[in-house]
Amino acid sequence: LLLLGALALIPSACGDSPTDPGDNGDPNGGTPYAHDRSAGASAADLLSDTDFQHLVVEVQYVEGMAPEQTALDDLADFLEARLTKPGGIEIRVDDQPIGPATGTTYSAADIRALEAEHREIFTSGDTLATYLLVVDGEYEQENVLGIAYYNTSTALFGEKIQDNTGGLGQPSKARVEATVAMHEFGHIMGLVDNGTDMVTEHKDPEPGRGSHCDDDGCLMYYAVRTTDFLSNLLDSAPPPLDQNCVDDLRANGGR
Repeated sequence: LLLLGALALIPSACGDSPTDPGDNGDPNGGTPYAHDRSAGASAADLLSDTDFQHLVVEVQYVEGMAPEQTALDDLADFLEARLTKPGGIEIRVDDQPIGPATGTTYSAADIRALEAEHREIFTSGDTLATYLLVVDGEYEQENVLGIAYYNTSTALFGEKIQDNTGGLGQPSKARVEATVAMHEFGHIMGLVDNGTDMVTEHKDPEPGRGSHCDDDGCLMYYAVRTTDFLSNLLDSAPPPLDQNCVDDLRANGGR
């Protein structure tokens, strides 16, 4: 247990037809909270403290794909800076990996199936639960390093990240993990214009770029979650959210 106090029906690859990930309670103890909606559907719940005072991020990983501690620290700092969660933000890393590794190519449906089999923590009371899964292999879309596939769920393609980090002329594994995780959490926070409305128009108008920011220096730029962006991380920290993205989050209950 690690305590850190403080994308739409098509995966923001930057889900698809939902499956039932399990029963869990809403803040009033009534209808179970649905964790199988599209990315961005829980943006206001994530950002504000209206219904949920506390956030838990459950981290699971396939054998050999454990994320770096510094990457999880950076993710926690990012969430602390942008979410209104007076009860705190907690990152829980499962003690036992999912295994063994298979080195397969994953579809979004494959990722959902792994979550359905292994996820353990769901929303209850005033605690909103989110999920980060690190798998081996790579995504069915070339060069993608991460996806947001449900309203509370994200995944990193750990083997693809490992193959493109840590060597001569490559950024560190931790830096890439942090950057991609933050980008995908940005999608479940409703960016860009996918659950969190835009204060000022800044959605990338280029075809095929989905819910991404038009600022190439922003964390939510479309290339950030692909291998095309890796050279930009050699000598720098993960890119920040630009002011337009920050304004959007604040207008939807965030900070």
